[in-house]
Amino acid sequence: MFALDKSPSRKGVRIDFSNVCFTVRDRSTKNELQLLKSVTGTVAANRLTVVMGSSGAGKTTLLDVLACNLFGGGVVSGEVLVNGAPRRASEFAKISSYVLQRDVLLASSTVRECITVAALLKLPRTLPYNEKIARVDAILRELELEGCQHTLIGDDLLNIKGISGGQRRRVSVGIELVKSPKVLFLDEPTSGLDSEMAVSLIDTLVKLAAEGTTICTTIHQPNSMITSNFDFFMLLHAGSTVYFGPWAECVDYFAGHGCPCPQYVNPTDYYMSVLKERGDDLVLAWQKQEHQRRISTTDLEALSLTADDAHMNGGKLTAAEQEAEDQAVLQPAPKVAWWYQVYVLMGRMARMLWRNPVMFMSETAQYVFMGLFIGLIYLQLNDSLATGVSDRAASMWFAMAVLSFTPSYTAAVVWDRDRLLLRRESQQGMYSVTAWFAARTATILPMEVMETALFCVLMYFMVGYYLNVVNFLVFLAAFCMFQLISESIGLMCAIVTPSSTYAILILTFILLFLLSFSGFIVADVPVYFRWISKISYLTYAYAAVVQNEFNSVTFYTAGGEAVPGSQVLSGGVAGVSLSQVNNGLGVGENLAVLLGIAVGARSLAFAMLTSMAKLKRL
Repeated sequence: MFALDKSPSRKGVRIDFSNVCFTVRDRSTKNELQLLKSVTGTVAANRLTVVMGSSGAGKTTLLDVLACNLFGGGVVSGEVLVNGAPRRASEFAKISSYVLQRDVLLASSTVRECITVAALLKLPRTLPYNEKIARVDAILRELELEGCQHTLIGDDLLNIKGISGGQRRRVSVGIELVKSPKVLFLDEPTSGLDSEMAVSLIDTLVKLAAEGTTICTTIHQPNSMITSNFDFFMLLHAGSTVYFGPWAECVDYFAGHGCPCPQYVNPTDYYMSVLKERGDDLVLAWQKQEHQRRISTTDLEALSLTADDAHMNGGKLTAAEQEAEDQAVLQPAPKVAWWYQVYVLMGRMARMLWRNPVMFMSETAQYVFMGLFIGLIYLQLNDSLATGVSDRAASMWFAMAVLSFTPSYTAAVVWDRDRLLLRRESQQGMYSVTAWFAARTATILPMEVMETALFCVLMYFMVGYYLNVVNFLVFLAAFCMFQLISESIGLMCAIVTPSSTYAILILTFILLFLLSFSGFIVADVPVYFRWISKISYLTYAYAAVVQNEFNSVTFYTAGGEAVPGSQVLSGGVAGVSLSQVNNGLGVGENLAVLLGIAVGARSLAFAMLTSMAKLKRL
């Protein structure tokens, strides 16, 4: 019995598809392009079905259509049946898995951790933890990953050394095998593997198929040892079928149409070369032979039925028994709880920060440097009315500028890395987007508070603001909320743009615009720009920290006359005024507004993320 599934042999899922077409609109010419043209076939249980074709033939597109993995738009027509009933995409996705051609893995996780996280999130909540780990051990053993199970995945771009490309491919396959899917699609799973490992992987798929898993895969340049494992074979050319049927019959079929395979030549290599010259002719030949173009469901069921199936079923099932069994096969396992998804993701994100501290340390270094820099520029401010007022106001504005750009830019850059992994894992049902967002917020919030606190401590005491615990805590609270808002804005811009480059361009424009009307650079904001001040979070943050400081300090004129800072805020001092900062709200009220904006910005970022996920535009 295959180690990945210790349950008794199960009835597989049969997929019948007929006259499947897929059309997209060319973005440049606006013309319609038909990528699939009336493709008909069956993916039988207990058998390995392979789709091949030259580049652009439509093999990956067909796989995407059958797997409900179309996220880039387009129109699908034709019929797809699952165990004889119309396929329901939402239910079908729960019982199927898709191994993508491109490996999207977390560079800072080990091989074992990648598969373990998948097991914890994909396997039913009713399965004991030790059985989930046993499943992971079995996968590592079957895919020959035990020797590198504690090695990081790695990423050359991040300068993290890790496993080889072939091992990454096997990890991707292992992630999808954890839940023993009833249907497994694979897009060129042997790419990047050496010959021996490719054969081993195909042998694994054959064992899975023998136990009832429906297997459909595309393969690029298989050797003869791999092709000997084929059961059903489909060859595509320019979106049309050249051949579909048993692999054992394809050599005779092509020989009967003037394409005899030379002795000692791999048939698939020969057919691929023939398609370059006679592809259109072979498509027409297939279309003219109706009896060869369609393989009957009855024939496929007969071919799919193993001796074990016959023994288990005691012969043929009645129609009612068959229908009941088919429906039982399609029932998905219960998903893990939302809170558990958050828990597992938080653990993974924490490990990522710990093992790949470059981003965290570089950002922290920026906060330390800027805190020291501002502190040295405005070191121990005096209480002179002539310079103390302007320097205090300038230092606080400078600090706001730092906490505007740094967290927002970081959020945009990090999102580029997170986007691909979130897209793959959420679309394949590992966890919900809401769980990811909650885990991310819970993970980065303590880090952001720590960075902001470090920045504020350095700056506050070096500059020499009013020494009082309450004043410092108000200062810290204002900047913590301010940083969270800036990070949320950076995340929002990143979510709606295709890359961090565009996000940073938009962020620069937005933040410079808001900083200009925060109450420092422009004393008298023009009427047509005052609405910006009203909606800007910088206005309320700046008002809170300035009022917090100036309401507590006293300035002195050159003649030694004492002037309360509150008088400066109210505009009662000739030539020295910060009345534009006085927005009619007190310190507590400005903090309350800032808190509301922080919650609102985070909620808006969440809404944008979930909307983009629903629109399949992550």
